[in-house]
Amino acid sequence: MALRLAYIVLVAWLALTGVFFLVAFMPGDAAYSLAVSIAQERNISLEQAMELAHRLLGYEPRENVWGNYWSFFQGLVRGDFGYSIYFKTPVRSIIAEALPWTLLVISGATLVSFFLGAYIGAVAAQKRGTVWESLITGGATLFQAMPPFILALVILFLFSVRLHWLPLGGAYPIDVTPEASLTFVLSVLRHAAGPLMATALPQLASWTLAMRGNTTQVLGEDFIRFAEVRGLKDRTIAGRYIRTNALLPLVASLAIGLGYMLGGHTLVETVFNYPGIGFYFAKAIAVRDYGLMTGLFSLIVIGVLLATVLADAVYALIDPRVRKR
Repeated sequence: MALRLAYIVLVAWLALTGVFFLVAFMPGDAAYSLAVSIAQERNISLEQAMELAHRLLGYEPRENVWGNYWSFFQGLVRGDFGYSIYFKTPVRSIIAEALPWTLLVISGATLVSFFLGAYIGAVAAQKRGTVWESLITGGATLFQAMPPFILALVILFLFSVRLHWLPLGGAYPIDVTPEASLTFVLSVLRHAAGPLMATALPQLASWTLAMRGNTTQVLGEDFIRFAEVRGLKDRTIAGRYIRTNALLPLVASLAIGLGYMLGGHTLVETVFNYPGIGFYFAKAIAVRDYGLMTGLFSLIVIGVLLATVLADAVYALIDPRVRKR
């Protein structure tokens, strides 16, 4: 356990170090751009605005790169993810506002697609050589090959522009007040339906194909034949022996997939103008908001590492062999 924790800390340090230097050596001067904006807004000199910009960005020009590198990690420990030049607000405020919307979509899409894909994939494997297997495999292959942002455009055009079943964008209508009411909840779910479908369908296809392959492998194991010889019912064999063992390799992918989706959801949220982490990440790249990029990159790294830890814990719960090691 201690070795595993040390490994995670090492990976986190290396990844966050990469984030710092990747953004630090990008062309352009983020502090100067922010200082010009501050000088115009507050009617102060550029020198005063530069000092204020450096404080907001957590950057000290008189220090070398290693001093700023140390300040970067100190800020992360305090929960300070930097300052957004474009939105003129701390990045943690943007994260607090955007993260719940992203988690709503990616957690819903990932969990629904995982359990449904696991069931469909197991059915396809158990019906080898039939029309059902061909239809399931063909459909899953088609959706897996389709990029999520292309699927998002198709869903937006079909269900929003042509059929008017879904809204064109946003997290909820502008004329609806956020409150703990059924009306607000239903409006939120309706606005999240488009991004959720665009995210869930490719994942559903991936889980279906993965589960089909795992189930096919498990069907050839000796303990399955032994269960059949014992006279156990097909339903018992399928539920207790086949699906449980076929699911084990997918559990780690499930948790890690949730972490990666924090950043991989960018284009889908942009298509639907959905105010999640991906939407702000795309905006940061478009306007060269280095502070926001650094903060969101760091959040994604932390999210993936936490998901890895969660995957190990869940895997140990469902597989007794791991707990005994």
